[in-house]
Amino acid sequence: MLALKKSFAAAIALALPFAAMAQAPAEAKPAEAKPLVTIYGTLNVNFQYSEAVGATAAASDVKGRYGVSVDSSNIGVRGAYDVNEYVGAVYQCETSAVVDGITPSGICNRNSRLGISGVWGTLFFGNWDTPFKAAAYGTKADDPFLNTDVFGFNGLMSSPGFNYRSGAYSTASNTATTGFDIRAQNSVAYHSPKFNGLSAKLQYSADEFKNARGNQDPALYGAVVNWDYGPISVLAAAEYHQDGWGLFGMNGAAGTFGSTAANTQGSAAAPVSAKDIAWRVGAGYELAWPAGATTLGVLFEELDYQSTHQPVGALKEYKRDAYQVSLKHRYGDHEFRARWNMADKGTVTLEGGGGNTADYGASELALGYAYYFAKSFQGYLSWAQITNAKNAQYTFPIGGASAVAGATPKGADPMALGLGLRYAF
Repeated sequence: MLALKKSFAAAIALALPFAAMAQAPAEAKPAEAKPLVTIYGTLNVNFQYSEAVGATAAASDVKGRYGVSVDSSNIGVRGAYDVNEYVGAVYQCETSAVVDGITPSGICNRNSRLGISGVWGTLFFGNWDTPFKAAAYGTKADDPFLNTDVFGFNGLMSSPGFNYRSGAYSTASNTATTGFDIRAQNSVAYHSPKFNGLSAKLQYSADEFKNARGNQDPALYGAVVNWDYGPISVLAAAEYHQDGWGLFGMNGAAGTFGSTAANTQGSAAAPVSAKDIAWRVGAGYELAWPAGATTLGVLFEELDYQSTHQPVGALKEYKRDAYQVSLKHRYGDHEFRARWNMADKGTVTLEGGGGNTADYGASELALGYAYYFAKSFQGYLSWAQITNAKNAQYTFPIGGASAVAGATPKGADPMALGLGLRYAF
């Protein structure tokens, strides 16, 4: 009997909350909360053939080879949380997705951040593409080849040659950053909202790893202003590397531009300093007509590398210009792509005088076709050919066979042909 009473009491206790809920007036259903997490990514895979023939020394030719390239493949999580009408939180953690299983990387190794946002813009800390690198992203002056793989525009643009490839800016002492197509670690950045099509981005990569003597103080400063209005895009960007040692990356061993001494990054006895500066302007226009939409874009940039207190015969300054014309035509699900780039030989000054930039220029032609199975899913066929002068070593910016991309012999002409698929989610 006692056990029966206890069971009856327990049943009443369990039923009371439900009875209270039934008697209470119904409350309005709260608004659905904004999702805090979005999973996104891009899977980009192409089967490609690449080679680099025509080297200054014939034995240095890199014969053709096949491979599966997965450049720009990534997966990440991002989100935003609105605290009030003035401020909210934003975050993103993006990681390379190495679909081919080669050289897997750690988590959050691509564009990743934590910051705050509001109607005034977004301020964040993290690891992010610099404003110079991202200046044309999403504009009418953007690369028709989606800044992707061996076909990307940054094989020549943002690069001084010398087998430089797209990479990350390092704030460590004695670490050379030769080009400007980079993602900057240790960054503080601000992205403004758009006002009548006008927007801006600012970024600073902090000098946390300045050496003990203070004579190596690596830091990055970057900015871009964009104006996008209807079918028109205009942009202007600049970036400054303090003690980025670009000339050391070009001339770590004597011989570049006729140098008779190697560049140094300095020591206690030789307080060397370096500053590398890049600026870029561009514009694009989209014409809609009965046969589809045609987009024409142009870019111009100048890279300027300087260093003081170098040994006599080493590089003191190197400056070069580059140009780009791009064309894209979309008709229904079909897209035709073309791009031409040219980097001139530039000018050089050696410590103590002299220097010669003959045969250090290059050009590139890229052609392609894409078919959109859906808005986020496409198949494509792309071809790119870099033509180097006999002393030049411009190479594919990322992706490609390691024997070709990043290892192009002097005067060789890297070529790649790829058939691929790209899916964004």
